[in-house]
Amino acid sequence: MFEIFKDRNKQYRFRLLGAKNKVIAVSEAYAEKSAVVAAINATREYAATSRIKDRSVLAEVPEMAQAAAAS
Repeated sequence: MFEIFKDRNKQYRFRLLGAKNKVIAVSEAYAEKSAVVAAINATREYAATSRIKDRSVLAEVPEMAQAAAAS
């Protein structure tokens, strides 16, 4: 679920909530409510079509990181 709220600076933001309403992500600030709604719609679209890039293996194995950097 996406939840729209106002931060301390009275700017609009959204939270992405997961299981048991746990916060998964928080957006940047927007001056207008229409802008935060547009950001939610864009996030939905991008998330549905985004690929996953796993860099954790390279970070864990220095030799692989060096080989990847060299290529």
